[in-house]
Amino acid sequence: MFSTPDLPTLSLCSLLASSAYAVIFMVLWGRRRRDTYLLDWGASSAIYALALIGFAFGYGLPPWGNNAVGHGIVASSDLLILSGMRRFDGRRPFPAWMLIPLAATMIGATLPPAVAPGQPGALLVSRVLGSAMLGACMLICAAGIMAGRWRSASLPRRIVALTLLAYIPGYLISIGMQIYAPMRANFLALVPMLQDQVLLGSLNLALLATPWERAQRALRESALRDGLTGVWNRTALKQHEAELARPANSLLLIDIDHFKTVNDTYGHAAGDAVLIAFASRIQALAVERGGVFVRLGGDEFVLIAPTADDAAACSLAEQVRFMPDPVVTGLPPYSISIGLARVNRDDAGLSLALARADRSLYRAKASGRDQVAA
Repeated sequence: MFSTPDLPTLSLCSLLASSAYAVIFMVLWGRRRRDTYLLDWGASSAIYALALIGFAFGYGLPPWGNNAVGHGIVASSDLLILSGMRRFDGRRPFPAWMLIPLAATMIGATLPPAVAPGQPGALLVSRVLGSAMLGACMLICAAGIMAGRWRSASLPRRIVALTLLAYIPGYLISIGMQIYAPMRANFLALVPMLQDQVLLGSLNLALLATPWERAQRALRESALRDGLTGVWNRTALKQHEAELARPANSLLLIDIDHFKTVNDTYGHAAGDAVLIAFASRIQALAVERGGVFVRLGGDEFVLIAPTADDAAACSLAEQVRFMPDPVVTGLPPYSISIGLARVNRDDAGLSLALARADRSLYRAKASGRDQVAA
């Protein structure tokens, strides 16, 4: 036979865990003061610990007042998770609409005693409404964390959102159990405390992992970028080869004409400036066309973009050829040669298309440069 779990013991476990995570977040924030989202998350854990103390000992208010304040503090701790995530994303942490779930939670926990003062069931109704509003608040927070980001979201962010959502069935179950058997136990507190033993650690560990995951993602991304121009490098091209080797794609193999002369005449700093300016303009065009731009090395680049047919591919190549403009960039004059090729249906990867583009580029150079060959 299983006995009813001990609510004070469960509350103490949640209190100690929340306090420990609050200390961890605050220590991390003390070492990285610019990462203010850690302050939000630390405050969230600290406020939740305060709510647990208040539920146990009260706030010196009437029972319905203690209930309203306690539910409001719990809602605040949830909203601080959202505000920290918004701050982490560089957005305004506390938009005005975040006051709505907080106010709704406190009003829901206050309204029944205000409407029916002294009635025995009024306090129970206020607790039920308060728990329902807390579930709604967690739903809002999870939606705010993942809004428009599900596909691109990191694993820790998804875990944070899913953990908040996992509390909602518990609130619904606790409400049903409390209505069904109101005299057996305080299910409105018991079920969430049971959930805390599993979900509280998952939530805070995911929050701790969120900045680490972003740093790792940034490190992986930097490994795929050319250090000078910021466009993709050969490693990125190899990594994405399978998705780029589609028959609808055209390859523009680009070489800056007589680039050594640019370096020798104007200096290597001017040569670097030419590469950076050229790459920036073609990168913008690549993004506009739904393609990618890669620096293969030195002054050699490749633009891979979808084109409807050969005529569209040639039109794109001519557009690229006229991109170098010393009037616009204020840099030394230069021209480019382009070898054009299309990905064939029987190409296993990009190597054959690149080889065809390279032969076309050789013809463009042999024919006098500053032209497109296909």
